[in-house]
Amino acid sequence: MVLNAGQQARVGWALIPVCVVWQLNGLYLPTMGREDVLLFWAVDGVQWIALPAILLGLLAHKAAVRPQQYGLVTPEKNLWPLAGQSLMVFVTAGLVFLVARNLSWRVLGPSPGSVHWTQFLPQGLAGAAVQIYAAVSAGLVESVFFIGLPWLWYRSARQQPSELHFTFSVSVIFALAHWEHGRHIMIAAFFSHFVMCRWFLFWRTLWPVVLGHTMIDLAAFA
Repeated sequence: MVLNAGQQARVGWALIPVCVVWQLNGLYLPTMGREDVLLFWAVDGVQWIALPAILLGLLAHKAAVRPQQYGLVTPEKNLWPLAGQSLMVFVTAGLVFLVARNLSWRVLGPSPGSVHWTQFLPQGLAGAAVQIYAAVSAGLVESVFFIGLPWLWYRSARQQPSELHFTFSVSVIFALAHWEHGRHIMIAAFFSHFVMCRWFLFWRTLWPVVLGHTMIDLAAFA
């Protein structure tokens, strides 16, 4: 699908709130978490579920931009290829993340003031449920708003879109959205997102990236 001018504008406006929230949440979420863990996760749910759902609903209703057009095509009945692709994303992007993070740590040293969301996890079954929620929501929302929708907007706005330019640009934005976790996580996020973008552009479907990203986050939270 190639967007017309009106659709491009609406997709662009839908991307802005998410990018702004992702850049700013490192300022207010840690403070909330130290005061009240329930408030932390309530606000997290607003920004990870309510806000994206509203924006995607508006895009579908006002701009006729629906999930299959930004990469969430209906999977085939045979799910084995999807499982293999998801595992490929998990292994490659996960290994790149680990290598980049560990090398960054060794070269640059600790990152003072970095925040780790795992410190705000509740105990027991509630904690396990929250980990699953956080991994699934991050895998889906970040894939849509940092790969699928931006690519749909970018290739419609350019006569000769560059896959490499796109991949580099959105990976930088994705890395900056993780600033509160410290420089080593930002560097690792850049390289792992770069790999996930390349897989999306190779397969032209977002589901393997969503599932692979989810598995990476589950492993990171464990």
